[in-house]
Amino acid sequence: MSNWTLLILDGSTHLVDLNSKFTEVKRFGRFPTQILNEQKINTEFELFDRKAMLVDPVLSDLQSNLKRGPQIISPKDIAWILYKSGASTGETIIEAGSGSGALSLALAQAVAPNGKIITFENNPKHLKFAKRNVAMSKWSNLVDFRSEELNEDTEILSASSVILDLPNPWNLVSWAKKSIRVGGFLICYIPTINQVQNLVKFLDSWTEIEVVEIIQRSWQVRKDALRPQSNMIGHTGFLVSARRTY
Repeated sequence: MSNWTLLILDGSTHLVDLNSKFTEVKRFGRFPTQILNEQKINTEFELFDRKAMLVDPVLSDLQSNLKRGPQIISPKDIAWILYKSGASTGETIIEAGSGSGALSLALAQAVAPNGKIITFENNPKHLKFAKRNVAMSKWSNLVDFRSEELNEDTEILSASSVILDLPNPWNLVSWAKKSIRVGGFLICYIPTINQVQNLVKFLDSWTEIEVVEIIQRSWQVRKDALRPQSNMIGHTGFLVSARRTY
């Protein structure tokens, strides 16, 4: 099992596994990890005459080091999902499919330390990536991986929200309504407006229906040239949310 922490070395950051035998840092070198295990968190020390410190990684550190298999949900969309779903400590959230585990990773942190994420993924290859990535989190024990397809015959599960990253989410609207508590949300992440139109037809008995598209534009940061980047992250997916109120 991995034990990830963040090594700050002369101002640069590196995600390292304290359970590995050796640690390799780009443009620095390879050394026994035992040297790091002898250090205290949040305390400065010297690493081969270089100033260093170990600190707890934040979610963005883990997200930037995910192993990419299937397409992941981007951080900009994950942030909106966390906000809209009301994910908070102690909640149970259902997710399908797991993809590469990017959303599972964020949800686990949001419901920690005593919540639960139940995630369905029937593709063995995708499931392998998701499990490997979620294992980077200290809250990985909160994620219950189900190696099966979520469908209308799946047992009803009690949850505060259901999040679907599936091509035909309308097939699960009825199931989701039985599983989501009153006041909770169904959130669907889908790539095309055709799918959005079809999904909305199945949401007659839901309230607060919302369709959102998050656009992100980063800026080039230089003292002599502060300007938008030439390329930006445009469309990644539509986010459709609906609330169960009865």
